[in-house]
Amino acid sequence: MELLYYPDPRLREPARPVEALDEDLLAALPRMFEIMYRSRGIGLAGPQVGLGRRIVVANLVSDPEKGDGERVYVNPEILERSGEKREEEGCLSLPGVYPVILRAERVVVRYRDLEGNEVRREAQGLEAKLFQHEVDHLDGILLVDKMTAADKKQWAPLLKELEEDFKKKKAPRRGRRPSKSEL
Repeated sequence: MELLYYPDPRLREPARPVEALDEDLLAALPRMFEIMYRSRGIGLAGPQVGLGRRIVVANLVSDPEKGDGERVYVNPEILERSGEKREEEGCLSLPGVYPVILRAERVVVRYRDLEGNEVRREAQGLEAKLFQHEVDHLDGILLVDKMTAADKKQWAPLLKELEEDFKKKKAPRRGRRPSKSEL
């Protein structure tokens, strides 16, 4: 299991619902957290590691030492959105790209936890952004799809570099800058 980078076509495939938390899926979760932490992220969706399932791991403090913040969302969906907020956003699959993205300020979400319980609740701020970003991944939608024309122009050289790296089957060359908004 490894992190997939733009423009890998697997990132565009909508993820299949999780019917049951089988042994293989449960065994993948620690590796997903490891990849997320190594990449300095706060969230990671199944499709980002080639796991085409509707599952997300997250820790809003992005600290493996603070495991009490670790969350797993199974089949998450956004039921309601309200408010608007534009702010910088990053993505582990697009290292070094930080456009300003329009998101809802508040969302109502529904998902299942690891015990199979259905959870419905409201999320705001960074957590609301996390749910929107990760559900986009589950639907095959990438950060580049949310960029304005101006952002696409600004980030075009780096996007081209990521495309060239992908063609050469190389990991991205660009250095990463830490960002609290990286999902």
